Amino acid sequence: MLPLDYIEFFIFLALLCAVGFYSGRGERGSTNDYFLAGRRLPWYVVGGSYVAANVSTEHFVGLVGISFLQGVVPALAQWQTSLVEILIVFLFVPFLIRARITTVPEYLSNRFGMGVRQLFAMLTIFANISIFMAAVMYAGGLTLSGFFGWPLIWCIIGTGIFAGGWAVYGGLNTVAWTGLLTAVVKIGGVGLLTVFALKEMTPSGGIIDGFLATIHANIADTGIWKEAVEASAPNLTQYGDYNRMTVFQPPDHPLAPWTGTFFGLLAVGVWYGVMNQFIVQRVLGAKDIWHARMGLLMAGYAKLLLPFIVVLPGLILFARHPDFLLGDWKTAVHRADGGFVILVQEFLPVGLRGLLLAVLISAVQATVSAVVNATAAILTLDIYVPLINPEATEKQRVRFGIWASVGAIAAGIAMAIYVSQQSTGIFQYMQTLNAFVAPPFAAILWVGLMWKRTNGAGALTAVIGGLIAGLLIKLAGYLVVMPSWYYAFANQAAVCLAISLLLCVVGTLLHPAHTPGTQTDPVTFWDSRDTLSQGLGDRWYKSVILWASVLLVLTCACMLIFSQIFFPTGAGP
Repeated sequence: MLPLDYIEFFIFLALLCAVGFYSGRGERGSTNDYFLAGRRLPWYVVGGSYVAANVSTEHFVGLVGISFLQGVVPALAQWQTSLVEILIVFLFVPFLIRARITTVPEYLSNRFGMGVRQLFAMLTIFANISIFMAAVMYAGGLTLSGFFGWPLIWCIIGTGIFAGGWAVYGGLNTVAWTGLLTAVVKIGGVGLLTVFALKEMTPSGGIIDGFLATIHANIADTGIWKEAVEASAPNLTQYGDYNRMTVFQPPDHPLAPWTGTFFGLLAVGVWYGVMNQFIVQRVLGAKDIWHARMGLLMAGYAKLLLPFIVVLPGLILFARHPDFLLGDWKTAVHRADGGFVILVQEFLPVGLRGLLLAVLISAVQATVSAVVNATAAILTLDIYVPLINPEATEKQRVRFGIWASVGAIAAGIAMAIYVSQQSTGIFQYMQTLNAFVAPPFAAILWVGLMWKRTNGAGALTAVIGGLIAGLLIKLAGYLVVMPSWYYAFANQAAVCLAISLLLCVVGTLLHPAHTPGTQTDPVTFWDSRDTLSQGLGDRWYKSVILWASVLLVLTCACMLIFSQIFFPTGAGP
């Protein structure tokens, strides 16, 4: 590294430390301060920290890798998230803010009882550690190891300790404000890498020319690019020719079968955006409903633009190195996970490695600190207080939360080391586990907010039955040879969601008694017009409806452009 690299990195580190120390002062006085930032976060911090927590190294490493392997397909998940944000803004945010809760399990307890609360809390802790922290720490360690040559395990350990430290120090307020800073650094840094890469794709050095050249190569109708697609196609679909330029894929596609698109919104999208504690925590910490809604819309616009920053580099890598797909598929997957490092080595000018290191530290720090704080909140308020020490003082709760944060960091590091030894790509690993955990809990949320009679018996039946159904679906695929569409996790999630919805209704009808300790007159969508109409903005430029409508149109336009309509399978340039 050159002296300029160190200067760039230490300037970023100084800013991060300044923001972290300043925002974390006095945040250990109560659980409301430590876990919800005193409910005083403005919309731009809600949105910025949401993006920072959601977009991490698994996006830079995982999405670049999976888009190199599969084309523009991963953009669908990002654009689906934009649509989910709109859904959450209008249907779910008012209920979450009105409930004045600290954790999602607390909301489920009020609606379905302690049994559902404890079960969800346990599974959330499992998901936070095994899905989010593990993937982020592994991806960060992998990139640092590949770029600087350091041992992978030590990179993972160092990444976890540094990134989780801010959550231990200052709680959600530090997590949110440092997240806003890191979001700017991440998007700006990776965006700069994409610009440099596009300029190198054609002799003219033009960004537009580079973009068009990249698209032409990914259409893959001639030369080595066509050979690469033909070689990889059997690993992606059995339905004929493979099209890298459409987000809607055949029913057996491992990542984005068109059959699972709608149910992905209802199940994984809603679970991730509404019931995922480390994501929804900054919404619960917003000043009011308007700030929560506008923050999520800001995040929706970021997710709309994200594919042009993290998916496009994968397409550039394919245009540059289609030969990587001509060998063994397992080798190609591992090579793809190192694609981000290859792009940096080939396109980032000398003297900007410090910026890259700042981007990587930003990516890991924001997500890991968010997940650590969310996990500690659930361990403290949903496990420690109700089950171990109901009379705990505020000081005892915060102290336990600090130690819970340390334990979560250690568990995440251990799981990341395990993930580093697996053969599945990072992004697909995360999506597969999400699709297993999400459907049962998304089902009880949907049914509970649409049907007053839904009770704890129905919710427990749906959650336990849905998880068992998910396991049986997976097991059947291992024991019996099924049609190729059966193995796509999005299709399995759709089946599991349908089963869970049915079980929730049946369980409620078979045991209709009111669940002790829950709301006697639960709130549903149908009787909440006043609640749903709050915080929509009092001026046109503050209008939630206006900005949501623009986001909806732009997102649908992007999905339409990258479809068979504009890029039909088998068509030339």
